[in-house]
Amino acid sequence: MEWQRGDPQAQAQAQGPARGKDKDRDSKSSKAKRGLEEGERRSKFTLKKLIPDELERFTSMRKKEKPSLQSKHSAPPIYETQSSTLDSLSDKDVLELFEQMLVDMNLNEERQRPLRNKDIMIKREMVSQYLHTSKAGQSQKESSRSAVMYIQELKSGVREGPLLNCLESLRVSLNNNPVSWVQNFGAEGLATLLDLLKGLQDEQQEPGSLNHRIQHEIIRCLKAFMNNKYGIKTMLNSEEGILLLVKAVDPKVPSMMTDAVKILSAICILPHTESIHEKVLGALTERAEQEDSERFKPVLDGLINKSSIQLKVACMQFINALIIPADELDFRIHLRSELLRSGLSQLLPELRRIETEELKVQLNVFDEHGEEDSDDLKTRLDDIRIEMEDVTEVFQMLLNTVKDSKAELYFLSILQHMLLIRNDYQARPHYYKLLDECVSQIVLHKNGSDPDFKCKRFQLNVDHLIDNLIDKTKVQNSEAKAVDLEKKLDSELTARHELQAEIRKKECDYEGKLTELHTKQQTLEKAKSDADVENSLLNSEINHLKEEIKQLSDDLKEAKTKLANIPKEPLNITPAPLLPTQLGGPPPAPPLPRQLVRPP
Repeated sequence: MEWQRGDPQAQAQAQGPARGKDKDRDSKSSKAKRGLEEGERRSKFTLKKLIPDELERFTSMRKKEKPSLQSKHSAPPIYETQSSTLDSLSDKDVLELFEQMLVDMNLNEERQRPLRNKDIMIKREMVSQYLHTSKAGQSQKESSRSAVMYIQELKSGVREGPLLNCLESLRVSLNNNPVSWVQNFGAEGLATLLDLLKGLQDEQQEPGSLNHRIQHEIIRCLKAFMNNKYGIKTMLNSEEGILLLVKAVDPKVPSMMTDAVKILSAICILPHTESIHEKVLGALTERAEQEDSERFKPVLDGLINKSSIQLKVACMQFINALIIPADELDFRIHLRSELLRSGLSQLLPELRRIETEELKVQLNVFDEHGEEDSDDLKTRLDDIRIEMEDVTEVFQMLLNTVKDSKAELYFLSILQHMLLIRNDYQARPHYYKLLDECVSQIVLHKNGSDPDFKCKRFQLNVDHLIDNLIDKTKVQNSEAKAVDLEKKLDSELTARHELQAEIRKKECDYEGKLTELHTKQQTLEKAKSDADVENSLLNSEINHLKEEIKQLSDDLKEAKTKLANIPKEPLNITPAPLLPTQLGGPPPAPPLPRQLVRPP
């Protein structure tokens, strides 16, 4: 099957997965096709479009006498010779040329069918007209040289800007030229592109760099190259083509990842003699082993990406393309369970809240097929209604399936061994995860086939899982220590902050007291200054009083001296007046001031 150009119906059919060999699954297969068809009508994996009236142009080729066609497509002499030679060819040769023309035009089966039903004369005229109008008929040698020139330029070691320009031009040529041009580019050109892509992926530069732009352009060239049966077959025959596409699923570069995931989705649903579906899963597993991670982690990281809704749609479409085409019911349940365990179950509620019709279609397809597989499993188990998520009911169902059979003893032995798992809170989940991986590999050995018990040839690969569990245990222990250290650090930081707050408080109190003391000091200094001034005034007054006392003392001495020098005279002493008691009557009135007698 090829990817169709510009035919929505055929393109939707290409997106419908092959659901198995049982007749009772035909309705589900058609439903899967319709579900993916609805999603693809909104987000088509269209690599190259035909001219809308291509079929009409073919059916109108009988009217060679139309002047517009003759004037518009003037054929060089070589094609006139080819046209005249075409009349002499046998019908068998014309049919071979006719089939080559259909292949060169990259028409799908639906468009080829009505053309093949034409009579031989119309086919002869169509081939003749195609030689006049097709680029392949006009310039076969020039086209071949052009493809070779691209290969030589890519091999010449051009880098950065010139390489990007060359790839952009190559993509346009792959899109616009017929299949014959793609065949001229061929396996050599594809190998050159893949070598370039591998070298750029090994460099591992930062997202947004020119390196990733060139990688994205190579993916787009591969997309154009694979837009036909020849390109798909050549790509699938390459050793590392699928693996390099899987490595291009990089959530850090959403635009490139979107194109890469769309290509892988289309590859998964293409019917082929080999198991393409298994190749894609194998490439995912190989990349996971190289990066020591879960194999669906890049796809789930793409669903987490918040910057691109189209990337979410493409990732969900890829998940459906991985699960739905699987023929075995057990394998589909295994893939769905692995995806849910890896983190899809936590992402689905958030994805369902996104109001995007394209994403809702893919989510509905995922849910519908999950319900169908669950119903099929219940039907296979004799229509016993059990809840697959309930541990008790699942255990009871298993017990009923092995009861009174030879398998019952082995089932009991398995349970007894599981009781021996050491009672360690951290180790117990690792034991059960290891058991789950072993059981899944035994029940679904790689491609879902049973192991060969007769020859005892069965390899159980758990080294990678054990290494992961050991690493996870170390990581968990380190994380536990980190949590303890973080708690201690938090407590220390809290104590430090409290001490700093207390110190700041004491500093504030100290500064307040210091300010208060400084104010008191200034008050005391002012009081002292006032006291000094007052003391100075008092000292001055004391000195003045001392001088006055001295002056008075001198005056007193002088007065005494003068008094001593005055001659003595008899004193006329007036007798003291009688007391009122002595007089017997009221005392006499005191003398008037003028009547006072001065002492001598």
